[in-house]
Amino acid sequence: MDVLRRRIISGVIYGSVTLMVVYVGGVLFGAAVLAVAILAGREYQRMVSRGGYRPLYALQFGLTAFFVAGAVFLTPELILQGLALALVASLAWQLGSREHGRRPFLDWALSLGGALYVGLLFSQFVALRNLPGGLGWTLLVLFPTWICDSFAYLFGRVWGKHPFFEWISPKKTWEGAVAGWIGGTGTALVIGHMLGLSVPLALALGVAISVAATFGDLVESMIKRQVGVKDSGSLLPGHGGILDRIDSLLFAGVVVRCFVFGVIGA
Repeated sequence: MDVLRRRIISGVIYGSVTLMVVYVGGVLFGAAVLAVAILAGREYQRMVSRGGYRPLYALQFGLTAFFVAGAVFLTPELILQGLALALVASLAWQLGSREHGRRPFLDWALSLGGALYVGLLFSQFVALRNLPGGLGWTLLVLFPTWICDSFAYLFGRVWGKHPFFEWISPKKTWEGAVAGWIGGTGTALVIGHMLGLSVPLALALGVAISVAATFGDLVESMIKRQVGVKDSGSLLPGHGGILDRIDSLLFAGVVVRCFVFGVIGA
């Protein structure tokens, strides 16, 4: 119970601060997203280093800042061109690596992967919050994802019996996953109704958010399993690191941003 109590307390604090920053929006929100992305990226780098690789800090952090800032100031075409230029320059730079035992291309690829995984995906929150009605759309990511994660954890802890992706995360169960999907979808239905979405649209979006959140969590578990770590960090008591807390949001945010772009047209 001590672990659960710490998890609840830190979750309440984390959620309250997050909601305050999301409500304020603007520069504060963009700066907060960048700070969290840098911290999560640093945890990713430490995990990669445990696997024997040497991440390229300038490439990963530079691209992460570029993606987050670009979500506010640049068009998608400029972001794509900037990414292409960064790839060419960083690959050419790796040609100068002559240190014995180095694996420059793998180090480069893993660093690029970290920038895309954390920086690009997390930048979708900035793009989403800056849209007309962006506060509501951002809350439509946060609350269903949080409820999905909480239901999956609590129901799986109490009633879970049948493994779900056991080879990636042995403690996850089908009972927990289904409970998470039901809770996340129900939450999305309520918020979607408040945003003026029809029931079928809100239902479909809620299912998509919940499933995406689950797979976002599984992907981070896959990374941790490959490098042999339990948590990405220890910054949040009961939750692990920053990346452990936002892994589900990374995937869910992309789903909602694509929905708003493709269906709403914003």
